[in-house]
Amino acid sequence: MTRNISILGDSISTYEGYNPAGYAVFYDSACAVRNGMRSVYDTWWAQVIRSMGGMLCSNGSYSGSTVSGYRFPAGCSEQRVNALRGKYDPDIILIYLGFNDFGMGLPLRRLSGSKRDPYFFEDAYDIMLERIRKTYPSALVICGVPMRTVIRDSSFTFPEYFAGLPFEDYLNVIRRVSYQYGCLTADLNTAADHYTTLDGTHPDVLGHAELAQAWISCLGKLRVIQGGNGQ
Repeated sequence: MTRNISILGDSISTYEGYNPAGYAVFYDSACAVRNGMRSVYDTWWAQVIRSMGGMLCSNGSYSGSTVSGYRFPAGCSEQRVNALRGKYDPDIILIYLGFNDFGMGLPLRRLSGSKRDPYFFEDAYDIMLERIRKTYPSALVICGVPMRTVIRDSSFTFPEYFAGLPFEDYLNVIRRVSYQYGCLTADLNTAADHYTTLDGTHPDVLGHAELAQAWISCLGKLRVIQGGNGQ
């Protein structure tokens, strides 16, 4: 049986013609060419869906979006969660978000108080998974832990801190909240050191292949697919 797979991401996971109408897209036709991408099948998620023997249900990715925020296009918003529904409800949801939260220096967690506040990354990720679980109770939810990057032909060093906040702390939030909600965690950082970019953030054609292989390796170890490292 073919599995319907939806994507929840930011600019890294957009591609012109494959996101909901009105959604901001990074990989338009010109940008795709600049990054060496010949078609949508060069994106990380298309390669992963093919490896899973599935089909795209909905790609609810929005360029520039964070998990955190009080309203659309925050990844925790109801609109973003609802956009994961295509013709059918998804059987599998792949989440690759959090890179922009780090890059914008958004705060990780509240220092006090018991009420959740989506301005803070940990609360926002919690709200997002709660909404996904309630909206798609039978879906397998897999949270991708963002990877570090390199710039092709450059001495660029990935910044481990931004606005005084460690990249690893954002990754640990994803690992922890994913576990709390019974989701699977694709710990991409354990599968590969980095993916390749032209700008330090957005994978080029090689970077998409590297990101896809990291996902495939993790999904193999999680026994979601056959093959990949660890199977």
